[in-house]
This record gives sequence, C-alpha cells and structure tokens, in this order.
Amino acid sequence: MIDIIRLKAELLCLGMSVHPETKEVLQKEYPHFFYKGFIDAVNLKINNSNICVSIAENYSTRSPYVLKKTEQGYFVFKDNEKFKLEFFESLPATNTVLDDLARLHADSCINIWPSTSCCYDTPEKKCKFCSLECSNNTPIPVEELCSAIKKLFSVYKESTLNFSGGTYLSPDNMVDYWISVVKGVREFSSCPIAIEFAPPSNLNKLKELKEAGANAVIMNLEIADSTLRKKICPGKSSITYEHYHNALKKAVELFGWGQVSSVLIGGIQPTEHIIAECEKLTKMGVFPTIMPFRPMDNCDYNFLKSCDPDDLIKMSNKLGAMLVKYKLSPFLQEGCTKCGGCSIENECYFSKEKNK
Repeated sequence: MIDIIRLKAELLCLGMSVHPETKEVLQKEYPHFFYKGFIDAVNLKINNSNICVSIAENYSTRSPYVLKKTEQGYFVFKDNEKFKLEFFESLPATNTVLDDLARLHADSCINIWPSTSCCYDTPEKKCKFCSLECSNNTPIPVEELCSAIKKLFSVYKESTLNFSGGTYLSPDNMVDYWISVVKGVREFSSCPIAIEFAPPSNLNKLKELKEAGANAVIMNLEIADSTLRKKICPGKSSITYEHYHNALKKAVELFGWGQVSSVLIGGIQPTEHIIAECEKLTKMGVFPTIMPFRPMDNCDYNFLKSCDPDDLIKMSNKLGAMLVKYKLSPFLQEGCTKCGGCSIENECYFSKEKNK
C-alpha cells in the first residue's frame, strides 16, 4: 500500500531526476516540463493525488527518485520501489496566447498566469524564494485573454479557472485587472473562478471582485513572523501582517467559510511559527496551505536546502487536524486549494477525517 503522504512530501521537497532515454521522449511530448521555475514544474497524479514535481532544477538531479518510461507507462522509481504516475493531458491548441499560458494542474482545473511582471521583482525587493522571471512587461490584455478562454471552452469542457501571476504595478492595480478578467469571463461562462493576489490597500476592491463573479480568493502571507518577512520578502513585506489578516477576514465575510486561502512556506521559517499561524487562520475560516521551499535555480535562495520532508509531514498533520476541527474541507474551494498539488495538507485532512 502506498504511503501517499510520505511519497508526496518527498517528491515535493526533493523533486525527481529523469532517465536519459525518458528525457528524450518527454522533451518531444511535454517540452515545458524542462523550463526552469515554479510555473512549469510537472503536474501529475499518483494514486489519485495531484503532485507538482520539479525535474528541471539542479536540486532535482540529486533526488533519489527517478522518472522512467516503461512499456506499462510512466513510473517513478526509488530503490526497489516504483510508483505509476499519470501526466495531465495537454490542453488543445487554440492558436491564441493561452497555448503558452494555460496548464491543467488537476482534473478540470486550468491554471493561467497572465502576468509575469511584478512590482516586487527588483534586486532590492524580490522575495528570496521566488523563481518567477518576467516574460511579459504588462499583463495579457483583458479582452485578448477572455477571447482566448472563450475559444478554449468552445473546444474543451468548461473547467475551473485558477488565475495567478506577478503583481503588476501594485496590488490595487492588479486586483482591478482581475475584476475586469472575471467580468469578461462571466460574459460567456459560469465556471468556478479562483484568483491568487496580494491584498489591495483598498479592501472594498474585494467586494468588487466578489460582485464581478469570483468564487474563491488566495492571499499568501508566506512568512508568518513580521521581522523575518522583511528579510525574506523585502518588497512585499510593506503589506503588513495586520493588513493581511484584515484582508483575509474581510474576504471570508464576502466569499464564505473555506473560500479563502493563504500559503505559508515551510523550510525557511520555524515550524512552530507556521503551526501557530495555521491555528489563527483556520479559526478565521481561512484554509492555510503549507508549501515546501524548493531551491529553484532562478531564486535568490537557490543555495539553501529544500524543506525537510519530515518537517513538512509534521506541520501538515497538525494542519490536517485543524482543518477537520474547523470543518475546512479542501472540496469547499475550487482551484489551487482543491487541487492540492503543491502541498500535503489535503491528504492529511482526509486521513484525519477517515480516522476520527
């Protein structure tokens, strides 16, 4: 029987290397797997669990896990064990901007990054864990993006849209962009929409986003301690801890219990800080996600070690119990939270729910 929590924690933290013959095949079938950075990490499924695994980074070449293609399909091998995996299908070509932007991260969940330009992406301000590289100076124009999504939905089933990306110009400016995108999509689709963004200074914009038709929102605190946040996120930490909590509380009031999420990053801050923050957030009706730090080649912290899988399991098990206690099922929220590919608290939640 697969210990999916252990397996997933190790794959998230350690990545996997690729057998040379398999690499030749994958480069033809899925060339973006070998682009560096978090956006293009491999999204796959093992035993019905979604997992986001790096194979293109230097740290992943040292992983004890090796990806190989066999006559029976793709497997990841470790010592004498092997685990069958499935890649998510490629979306159909639309001959639009979406062909380079949209990726399936889970069954019926399309992830789209319309902006790689970020106001915090400077040597003085960039978050130390961030591997985002600017490939477009401005976000994809709203009309062009929505037209492309409409064309995709004409040839592919309507799915959850999960939007993310760099914070163009300012948090307020970026939320205005998302409001316009949601309004544009709502002209032709009622699909679930989840959006990841930094909290705006004007929290009334959250109400505008809700009224536009967004279903779920994700505002990532990332580092719990304010002093440490200033060191690790020198630009983004200008948004205070208190403002994050005010924004998250306001979002729960607007979007509902379990419809709001916030990422915390394991491995670069004390585990006790993360556990304490998870307790605060779950009590508010916010679903915390503990994402392990991975030393992506393009991030400033590429010299550090990955988050320890044992630490990730310890924190996530405690979070799983909190999620059960406060009735925060991952299935309440569409998008990143329901997908759960970048973390293991969903598996921990279901394990705790099953055994309570």
